[in-house]
Amino acid sequence: MAEPQAPNHIFVGTQDGEGIYRHTWNPATGELGAPELAIATDRPNYFALHPTLPVLYSTNEREQEKATISAFHIGPNATLDLLNIEQTHSDDPCFVSIDHTGRLVFAANYSGGSLTTFPVHPGGKLGPRLALFDGNHAPLRGQPGPVKARQEASHFHCAFVSPKNTTVVACDLGTDSIFLFPIDPAAHTLGKPQRIPTRPGSGPRHVAFHPNGKWLYCIHEVDCTVDLFDMHENTALTLTPRDHSAVSTLPPGQSLKDQTACEVLVSGDGRFLHLCTRGIDQLVSYTIDPHTGLLTEFHRQSCGGVNPRLITFDPTGRWLLCANQNSPFVTVFAYDAQTGRFSDSAKKYEANSPMCFAFV
Repeated sequence: MAEPQAPNHIFVGTQDGEGIYRHTWNPATGELGAPELAIATDRPNYFALHPTLPVLYSTNEREQEKATISAFHIGPNATLDLLNIEQTHSDDPCFVSIDHTGRLVFAANYSGGSLTTFPVHPGGKLGPRLALFDGNHAPLRGQPGPVKARQEASHFHCAFVSPKNTTVVACDLGTDSIFLFPIDPAAHTLGKPQRIPTRPGSGPRHVAFHPNGKWLYCIHEVDCTVDLFDMHENTALTLTPRDHSAVSTLPPGQSLKDQTACEVLVSGDGRFLHLCTRGIDQLVSYTIDPHTGLLTEFHRQSCGGVNPRLITFDPTGRWLLCANQNSPFVTVFAYDAQTGRFSDSAKKYEANSPMCFAFV
């Protein structure tokens, strides 16, 4: 069987641009072409690709009726055509995901403090909102965290689908909570969630699943740490926090003031964990103990820009891309999978306030 063709385009979502931009992508050299506006849309800050259809879903991070998720058909040469737009009914959607069957889309709404669920219709269009879990008014809600400036209410920041498609893992930065929502894609529903409390003042943001299916790592935005959870998934997902597993994303002696930890990745072979922190604008790398899952820092370096909102590997695993939200460029680092190290310097490619990526 022939090898699948490597993606040769990349979509970049922007904060201050006109919408979603298209770049050519060279997986052999890690080069991006000049940006072209693929489609105008309002503040696209996170993407999800349908698992089987040529469809891209994007957040539109606004308030009230402008807080929406957009569905786009991906055409030849990475063109985009709008399929439809649905309101999230909650302010500032900052994350979108889709279950592995392609039947349900989930949106985490930061200012709204909620999780919205949508059905996916044939062809990839979104149906109207199915359900809304409001973290500020649900029976299982947590209490606002102790960092008053950041934790005055619920702030849902992600909705990751578990490897076996049993659960949506949603971090609530505002109440120091991780919620586990059981998925029933056949019935187009989410079940009653379980709430996992995290350390007071930690501010959980995003998670990463280890490929062994036994460990989950959570990066905490507010106190700039990463925690390890033991994970079991069969017909449902369970998480057990590992005591004394937290490591800081900051160098020794660095004040927490103006620092916010952001994105976390586990390498495809499960040997390394990488993350980015805004403020110090650094990438940090850790080895993962193959027996315990515990982390040991071994390298840190500049992200090459300002305010690294998202980092991701390209599909070949040879390159790491960094979306520098407050810089006019994307940085691209060569990655050595044997050592877990990135190149010392990055290539820079024009992009207007980049926020997120999707390879096509």
